[in-house]
Amino acid sequence: MKWKPLFAVIIGLLMIGSVVFSKVQGYEGVGISPSPQKELPLPQPAPGDNIELKTFSGKSSTLMAERFLQKYWDRVTLRVNLGEFSNVTFVGIALRRLPSGAYLPLYYFGYDVGTLDVKAITRNFYIEARRFENVPLKVEGALADEPSMEWTPIGRISTVTTSKEIKTWRGDKVAAYNKFGADFWVAEARMGYYYYVYMSHEAKVPSERDFPKDFRVAVKEVRERATILNPSPEQAYFGVGSFRPEGSGSSSEPTVTWGLNIGIDAKALPSAAAGFSETYTKGLIFKWYTDDIDANRDIEFQFYDLKKKGLLSSSPAWGRIFVAHPVVVPFVKKGTPFHMIELKLRAEAEFVYEEDVPVCGGYGCWFSHSRHTVQAPSIEFTVEMVPVVRK
Repeated sequence: MKWKPLFAVIIGLLMIGSVVFSKVQGYEGVGISPSPQKELPLPQPAPGDNIELKTFSGKSSTLMAERFLQKYWDRVTLRVNLGEFSNVTFVGIALRRLPSGAYLPLYYFGYDVGTLDVKAITRNFYIEARRFENVPLKVEGALADEPSMEWTPIGRISTVTTSKEIKTWRGDKVAAYNKFGADFWVAEARMGYYYYVYMSHEAKVPSERDFPKDFRVAVKEVRERATILNPSPEQAYFGVGSFRPEGSGSSSEPTVTWGLNIGIDAKALPSAAAGFSETYTKGLIFKWYTDDIDANRDIEFQFYDLKKKGLLSSSPAWGRIFVAHPVVVPFVKKGTPFHMIELKLRAEAEFVYEEDVPVCGGYGCWFSHSRHTVQAPSIEFTVEMVPVVRK
């Protein structure tokens, strides 16, 4: 068949709430307390388990995890450069052995932000690892005008988090979080391999009931970007036949669904999604835009103008979590070495806050309601997806 570039793959909404999101995607918690630089003791896997679990904590956690992975490296289907996660203080790795002898990896990261201790985040990692162990190894689904294909999971990256601390004039400290991860699948087609990259991006602020007095904070904008790094544009590119959705839109409801429209069975692979996690809240609106920086190789998703609509005016959506699940579908032609795609993923989150600050002058005192914009550190990492692993 003749291939045309995928100019963008974008959004619907499959969110019911932040609680559902945390259970399905595994975002139970991300912070840990200071811990010694040593490998944690692990419980023995249950009899018959076909998965190996390792956790590492402390400032040298990524270095220790990298050393552990060296003996598996040629048999891992999803590879990451752990040096890109140098600020993490916890690394959990689950390696699920496949019948071929390859290993399906889960990478789970945690950070020292003082909200959870090592035992708690280790427990969360085990919960997600057990879920990961039960992911079906084969699912059916069709892309565009392609016949139905057999999709195989090749790995997951979870709970990569950065935060921005905001200090109020009263001295209170409020944290806003930028959380990112992704799930990866692969399917073999007549001309090559499709990869299905499902991103999980959460911009999180405290709920209004947890705000300090006279203070408000909201998510202002989130952005995700996917860039193919393979040297040859002719061998690796975004593509699913002739599919090309619109490049922008807006929602008058907190949730909106229009899906991928590429024939994927929703029961097999998750649909692209975006919206406020508290879908029952009325009056939440947002806009979205897909920027085809290079329609074949570089796509950016933007969700902006996140607001709560009132009777006479609109305001930022104070205290509401915003979650986006963009999907990209890279394609690599047969004949490409190891059928491999190298992909860079990036996630950004911007926040707005407002506080009532007393101001006194010659005519008395009043409250100032100035707004400020801050951004959590961006998250960026590179993955190598390898469907056929050398023995």
